[in-house]
Amino acid sequence: MNKKRKNIWWIIRKNVFILSAFFLCFSASLLAQDHSDKADSIMIKVLGIRDLYRKYIYEYEAEAYIKGSTHIVKRNLLYRYAPRFLYLNRKGHNMFVESIVDIHYTAPNYFAQQIKALNGNKLNADDIRKRVMPFLNVNIYNPTLFNDHVLFPGINRIFHYYRFEYIASSDTLGKTIHQIKIIPKMRSQKLISGFLYIVDGTWMIYRFDILGKWEFSKFRVQTEFGLQPDNFLLPLNSTVIFYMDLLGNETINYYFSNFKYRSVKSFQSQEKEAKVNYDVSDYFSVRVDSLPIIKDSLFWAENRPVPLSNYEKSLIEDSRKREREPDSTALNKPQFKYSSEGLIAPQSVKYNNTQFSYSGLLNPLKLAYSKLEGVMYWQQFKLHKDFASGKELQFSPQFGILFRRQELYFNLPAYWLFAPGKFGNISCSFGNRNRSYSSAIIDQINKETPVNIHFEDFNLEYYKHFYTELGIQYELTNGLLLYGGLNYDWYIPVKTGKEEMQFTGNYSNGDVIDLVQNRYRAFVPMIGLQWTPGQYYRINGKRKEYVGSSFPTFTLEYAKGIKNWFHSNSDYRRIEIDAQQRIPLGLMRSFQYYLGAGKFMQAKSIYFADFNHFQRRYIPQSWNDPIGGYFHLLRGDWYNAANAYIQVHCMYELPFGVLKFFRSVSRDILKERFYVAQLYTPALPCYTELGYGVGNFLGNIGFFVSFNRGKYESIGAKFAFELGR
Repeated sequence: MNKKRKNIWWIIRKNVFILSAFFLCFSASLLAQDHSDKADSIMIKVLGIRDLYRKYIYEYEAEAYIKGSTHIVKRNLLYRYAPRFLYLNRKGHNMFVESIVDIHYTAPNYFAQQIKALNGNKLNADDIRKRVMPFLNVNIYNPTLFNDHVLFPGINRIFHYYRFEYIASSDTLGKTIHQIKIIPKMRSQKLISGFLYIVDGTWMIYRFDILGKWEFSKFRVQTEFGLQPDNFLLPLNSTVIFYMDLLGNETINYYFSNFKYRSVKSFQSQEKEAKVNYDVSDYFSVRVDSLPIIKDSLFWAENRPVPLSNYEKSLIEDSRKREREPDSTALNKPQFKYSSEGLIAPQSVKYNNTQFSYSGLLNPLKLAYSKLEGVMYWQQFKLHKDFASGKELQFSPQFGILFRRQELYFNLPAYWLFAPGKFGNISCSFGNRNRSYSSAIIDQINKETPVNIHFEDFNLEYYKHFYTELGIQYELTNGLLLYGGLNYDWYIPVKTGKEEMQFTGNYSNGDVIDLVQNRYRAFVPMIGLQWTPGQYYRINGKRKEYVGSSFPTFTLEYAKGIKNWFHSNSDYRRIEIDAQQRIPLGLMRSFQYYLGAGKFMQAKSIYFADFNHFQRRYIPQSWNDPIGGYFHLLRGDWYNAANAYIQVHCMYELPFGVLKFFRSVSRDILKERFYVAQLYTPALPCYTELGYGVGNFLGNIGFFVSFNRGKYESIGAKFAFELGR
């Protein structure tokens, strides 16, 4: 009997435990659901009023004090060779910097800054301008934050990317503040996590504390906004922390900023809409006319709104001590030390207004790959001199090596900006292009069925192509550019198995007569117009820069080959037209298209079908360069077979596409792109390429498939580094 009672009691206790556990789980679930629902309802109210708050402050002028310190946790030999875009001091010292910056803001998200005073060096200035400033330029009510680095959309899409959790409430200055946790639903550098602190009733964001990733660093940004009428919605202070752990090197950068406002203008809805002003000189810019380094301790003591910590004071003292002490190792340093650092990392040397830079002779980031060319290695050099009048003289040679074809491609451009306010410049260039063949073969190719063409069957006579260009450009009115120039091309036969004709003209075999008779020259004057309606621009110093338009850019170009001028034996006319545009679609999405056409006309001699806007590129382009004129899987022979062409390129870019379903790889992807390209030429009437690419600050990779008259032809890939461009 006792045993039976014990069993019954054990069963009762077991059931009570199970019911209690179920009740607790159910209660926790309801509580979590309640917290989630409460957080969602608050965020809906916040986003519902964001358009009002986004434009409430129309304009302000402020002075920001920024101080920062670098703490090196650990480092190794690689630290010394780190490229400058990592913002690391190569000597491995803990550093301190402080600056005073004038800020001019205009709604909805236009910022201009000018560094007035700096206690540090050029590396510190670059750190503040390029890395810290984007995190201080924040209108939290915009759908994108930190200069379009982070996505924070409106009500319709916010819950696709984030979920929210209610944490607690507190009392600040007599107001109830709700703390909301931000949790991203997918891994991406475009999304953030952290906390928002929201004022009950007004539903304004009083403070945020958010975390994310930017390039190689994790970041944390804490910003507090004003609640009183004189500083309502304005940032009062901000803390930015960067943490980097890369290849055994670990550093922490800490920055604090404080804002003082000189003038604030509120948005007046009853004001008449102002006339469109295409001059946006004060938008999205950070100006440093000269590096304003001030090390006077009295000056900073008077201008610091917050005192320095003991650690910051010690960093300043250490810096002063290093400046006073002579570098005892300087005389014993090997002379090749600097050049050895420059072998793998980009280098820049500046003296007065003249600067020389190069990309690092053995820099692995200068490697690229594509199916047609295989592995490519390229180099860039740049020598430029700035003048006080805004004029500029620049020489920037580029070289590219195609290992599979064992060929060197080069371009040696020089540039003189003589009218900086009107885009007036004179340029000249010397280089080479892909080996080509003459128009003598075009008629034979056009008689063939495109799907059956095999260029190996034509026994093509290839020519090396060297060119010289002299051009001039001037702006007639805003958005309308007139340009022209003189082109001179050499086409030198390639004799397989024999000595090739050298560019110098020195011959030493019996083929001299044939080679001389078959060499071609083309003297080609050219004139063109480029027009962009509604072109926005900024004046940077004394130079004018185009910054975008809501309309397409149209180009019309005409060229005439003149026979017997400078030994030219080419007589033809060439015309090319194109239109291109990038259309923002919101939330970091965009659609870009390019339409182009060209034709050789009235040809009275053999010529080479080399168009300016339809040709292969052998030096890798930046992912952010305009699309057009280039097909990734189309072999170079097809370009020379075209005496006319029509091409269409379309590209759709978005931050989250296919990879949002693959969490393991989506975190470090910033952009996805979908490509469609179509080509018509008489020899190739229907050629199509489809592509998909992904990219980030490190590099980009694309996959492409081509079709000839709708039938599958080939598949391939390309890869290029973006880091350090």
